Amino acid sequence: MASPPPLLTLTDELLEEIFLRLPGPTDLARASTACASFHRVITDRAFLRRFRGIHPPPLLGFVPRGQDGFYPAQPPYHSAPLARAVADAADFSYYFVPIGRWLKPWRPRDLRQGRVLLECLPKYDERYHFHSVVFLSDLDLAVCDPLHRRYVLLPPVPHKITAQHGLLVDFDAFLAPTGQDEEGTSFQVICTARNETNLFAIVFSSVTGHWCIAASPSWSCLGTEVAFDKLAYPDYANGCFYWTQDWFGKLLMLDATKMEFSIVNSVPSSNLIEGNINSGIVTGAEGPPLMFFFGTHSEDDSSDLLHITKLNSSEPSGEQHLERIIPLARKYRYSICGAVEGFLFLHGFPEGQHSVRRRRHSWNVPNREYLLLDVKTSELKKVCEMKHDFFSVHAYFGFPRSLSKPCI
Repeated sequence: MASPPPLLTLTDELLEEIFLRLPGPTDLARASTACASFHRVITDRAFLRRFRGIHPPPLLGFVPRGQDGFYPAQPPYHSAPLARAVADAADFSYYFVPIGRWLKPWRPRDLRQGRVLLECLPKYDERYHFHSVVFLSDLDLAVCDPLHRRYVLLPPVPHKITAQHGLLVDFDAFLAPTGQDEEGTSFQVICTARNETNLFAIVFSSVTGHWCIAASPSWSCLGTEVAFDKLAYPDYANGCFYWTQDWFGKLLMLDATKMEFSIVNSVPSSNLIEGNINSGIVTGAEGPPLMFFFGTHSEDDSSDLLHITKLNSSEPSGEQHLERIIPLARKYRYSICGAVEGFLFLHGFPEGQHSVRRRRHSWNVPNREYLLLDVKTSELKKVCEMKHDFFSVHAYFGFPRSLSKPCI
């Protein structure tokens, strides 16, 4: 009797091609637990880069701005199993980061590509999550990877860098988007500040370990004689950061690839007359970024109207035009709580209910829903429910620890 033919041996290259064709990260996570060789191939950094190029990291949950904690996506949202795995493995209390100079808790300032930018300030109002920094050198910053519990403490901005520019105020720090280096561990932090005559972008690079002034245009060169104030919490789209200044009817833009500031005329004047400052800027399906803001209710008061304006700095008239309107059923009172490329995040609480801030200690407070709006399809999905009113959140996109490499 003839012996059976030998089993076909699958090389690593063949396994990679098979794994790349899996429907998504949940299936890949299951495959990685099948055997040691599968796990070795799947967790290779080069393979994970290829997989992410085909399957973008899913939304796993939210990190509230200014507070510790992680709120994972919940069923029936498709990434809920992965979100639970991240919630169990990561440390979003940031206890693994050494205490700063001011002996106060670290607070999340920004989140991007799995990294969290933390700040520690000498003055911090717990009630309103508002801070005031007198000197830039007072700002303690750290960048951490909560999933792998790694961190980098940033040096203070040297006084010699800013001393020649007098008193700088209205500091804001945020993570810059980075390309994938070989190890995927390099990052940049941008700190903006201003004085009466100039606007500054001061950049820290993890490669050099130093701060430097990357841009310092005058307000007059930007086309405005009035300095923008309170430059906090920019939106990011298409390689640029945007700050809304609704009372000026303008947007401030920082091109992160060129480190250049510019002014873009903002939303239609009708929105400014209504005093609406709840907005978000995201990447559209193609072309310029889109600005979302709430307009008036529909005529029969049955829905909120989410207005969309296409930001086009080349428009000859300088005026932005309304692109389209998305009606939202008046089941909830909505507000925009975050934006990333391609997605807008909405916070909703039942119509007719007061904000939880007025009923913080009540056990009967109804849950707030946190929803995702896909800009390309206009589809609205519920991500999770909470009993907390977080009017500003960071979205956490990624994979569980078994499919991730440290990013610090």
